[in-house]
Amino acid sequence: MKIEDKISRKINLDEDWEDFIKEEGLVDYNKIPVERAIVKGWVQIAFWFLRIYILIMVIMVIIGFSRIH
Repeated sequence: MKIEDKISRKINLDEDWEDFIKEEGLVDYNKIPVERAIVKGWVQIAFWFLRIYILIMVIMVIIGFSRIH
């Protein structure tokens, strides 16, 4: 295949996406507000343990640097 053929067959994805949206009657996804997911159950507990772990590690690093003379 020649380079000219590749260039001539190059697809403009933005225009194709806009055409697809219009043909399918879809809404503009950029205008839909995204809601934050509610974290529940074991995931929420895991995040709290992660926060506590990070806090303990920061405290240990501070203690370690304070003991350097």
